[in-house]
Amino acid sequence: MIIVLDRKITPEEFKLAREVYGDYIKTVVDIEKNIIAVGGEYHIDCEEELIRQGSKLENLYGGGYRISTKEVEYMAMSNYKPALNKYTYEISDNQIRDKLYKLTKEYLEK
Repeated sequence: MIIVLDRKITPEEFKLAREVYGDYIKTVVDIEKNIIAVGGEYHIDCEEELIRQGSKLENLYGGGYRISTKEVEYMAMSNYKPALNKYTYEISDNQIRDKLYKLTKEYLEK
């Protein structure tokens, strides 16, 4: 299940977001709208939901959240965006990394 957040996740939503991987939650942030999609098996699932809700692909960046260590990760195949001069799966732009980190911590941590 994909959940789109503009606020702290509820305990019920958190349980749903971790259904697929248990200790890991896939995340995709919209760096313009300050929202985050969480859950699902693939980052593309989160991206598709955000696009359905009006986000633009160029503003979407994927990562993850390791629950046991509270670690934010910055890797997703969808981060490879040659048209935007982004040639790696890992987010290398510090401003985008900071935004993903901030939103992940703010919305997912208890």
